[in-house]
Amino acid sequence: MKRYLFFAYSLAIILMTGGSLIFAQENADKLRLPTGTMMLKAPAHSQTKMSPVVFPHSTHFQFSCTICHHEWDKVSPVEGCASSGCHEKLWASPPGTTPLRDKKVKSLTGAYHQACRECHRDLFKESQGNSKAMSRITAPVACEECHPASQAAVEDSLDSLDIPLGTITLAAPEGAESRRSPVEFPHGKHFDYACQTCHHDWDGESPVENCTTSGCHDQLEPDEKTRNIHDERNSLYFLAAYHKGCIQCHLSLRDQRRSLEKSGDINESELPGYGPLACIECHADS
Repeated sequence: MKRYLFFAYSLAIILMTGGSLIFAQENADKLRLPTGTMMLKAPAHSQTKMSPVVFPHSTHFQFSCTICHHEWDKVSPVEGCASSGCHEKLWASPPGTTPLRDKKVKSLTGAYHQACRECHRDLFKESQGNSKAMSRITAPVACEECHPASQAAVEDSLDSLDIPLGTITLAAPEGAESRRSPVEFPHGKHFDYACQTCHHDWDGESPVENCTTSGCHDQLEPDEKTRNIHDERNSLYFLAAYHKGCIQCHLSLRDQRRSLEKSGDINESELPGYGPLACIECHADS
């Protein structure tokens, strides 16, 4: 399965729970992100012999939101897969009974099995021969693993976090010298990438701490011998972390786009976009 989310290393910031204040949220709109367990059930108007699926939402934050929520506009509330106009039919219609315009819309059963099971199978194949990766693969593929005989004690979790959808201002932390203006970071536009690509130490459930929290990228000055953002000695330097993360991601996406354009074997709409690369593009008032 092709996934471009691993190109991203940009250090987005979702919530501030301590440490230096380094952003101010400009847009108050937020998304309520469930971090616990969900029960995936058949629609109320349908009948099925299989038990509901216990779905641990937080363990999937290593993947892009839009892989599963493929029609989401990254602004509106996320609706369930069985919502009207989506995969609202539990089973596929008999052959010859579906209008041509509706043939691309899969049944709920078909959508879940293609998305979930096929992804799990792909992950298993990718891990073959890699013992370290194999130890992390626990995604089920068998019917009884997803639909156990008894789930009487399992309920939907109410755990969640508020995620900003708008623009976040990234400014130098208190005590650090800043020669350029803050960066206006469009957080909502980065939902094509996995949360944990940027928040690389996040456990998927706890409140997200900012990048300059003690023990993270809290070094206010570079190593005295170098200002190189790629130097390992500057891995905790906040400015190196931002520049290495954001710019390297944008460069990777730009190079990927150019390579695809040269191949001539892809539609324009499928070409990946990339973010700014020049100083003045990020620090507009500098």
